[in-house]
Amino acid sequence: MSARLTVVLDEVGERSTTMVGRYGAELAAALVRTAPEGVEVAGLSASVSERRAERIAALVPGLADLRQTAVPARELRQAWLHSIATLPVRGLVHSTSLLAPLTRDRQPGDQRTVTLHGLHPLSDRSARKARWFERALRRAVQHADGIVVPTTAVAEDLAERADVGSRVRVVHPAPSSWLHVPEDDDAVARRLALPAEYVLAITAPGASVQAERLVETIASRSMPDVRVVVAGPVEWGETTLAALAVEAGIAAGRLVMLGDLGDADLAVAYRRALAHLHVSDVDALGLTLLEAAALGTPTVHPSSRSLLEIGGGASVAALGGTERLAAALATLLGDEEERVRLGLLAQDRARAFTWEAAAAQVWQLHAEL
Repeated sequence: MSARLTVVLDEVGERSTTMVGRYGAELAAALVRTAPEGVEVAGLSASVSERRAERIAALVPGLADLRQTAVPARELRQAWLHSIATLPVRGLVHSTSLLAPLTRDRQPGDQRTVTLHGLHPLSDRSARKARWFERALRRAVQHADGIVVPTTAVAEDLAERADVGSRVRVVHPAPSSWLHVPEDDDAVARRLALPAEYVLAITAPGASVQAERLVETIASRSMPDVRVVVAGPVEWGETTLAALAVEAGIAAGRLVMLGDLGDADLAVAYRRALAHLHVSDVDALGLTLLEAAALGTPTVHPSSRSLLEIGGGASVAALGGTERLAAALATLLGDEEERVRLGLLAQDRARAFTWEAAAAQVWQLHAEL
């Protein structure tokens, strides 16, 4: 009988792609591709629809199987938070987020490793979810055998906050393996009605605060006169990007809102952008920085230690608020030679990270445990 690693897939296959879901799918697929001989990789998720299960299978081909709990994600988060086992899971378990079955009834051979994407939740969907994040983090610190983090900065911050000993492993993420520019990219650009020159911004589900920060940046006095293409959701409950833009006095047509894009369309949007504007000051995962870098587009972002680590000198970091962020973007767009130089550096930087390398580190972590 083969040994098995069960990978907990959080937010994978949702209709609107989240960074947690993108990370989980990419890492799980790489774990399948790099599995040691005699070891199989299985998936575990909350209860999902048949269509979503099909999307998971397409995103993570080669899973030995996909087991689902009896309850959906919201109930599963609470159940696992209170050590309620909705489905027995034994052996090696790696969670691609803090959603993990850290039950007390461990048996010999059981291993539980979790992934901490940063010390702040990527979603601001609700105060309830923020409370869950804090409790899940404390539980991971207490009970997880290993904790995977995306940057050294997160590892250092976690060590200052809690006694984690040698259980933390820095595993850098990588650019998406699915973002490839198609041969007919001109046709894609016409279909999307992309402007001749623009800056690209990416929004995310459950991140209305970052949408507000994006609008504040665009409306600032230092923002260059350039159109901003927005890929991703444009509504968060009663909050809409269009309404935020009107309230901020942003001229009609300044924002080009594309909604959620498929991988090929998103790749074209990245490649043709003058720059990628990343406004989140709590993001420690930096997936969009790596995606833009892989396609030769430099990113302007807040000067957080994690994003500086991921950018590796191939991005532009702005220290301060949205006004400084807009000013940094204006400086970059005003220097074509520097923009081209950074684009080339960014591509080199992106090649330093692969999902296969990330998966190898996860396998090594389990071997050492």
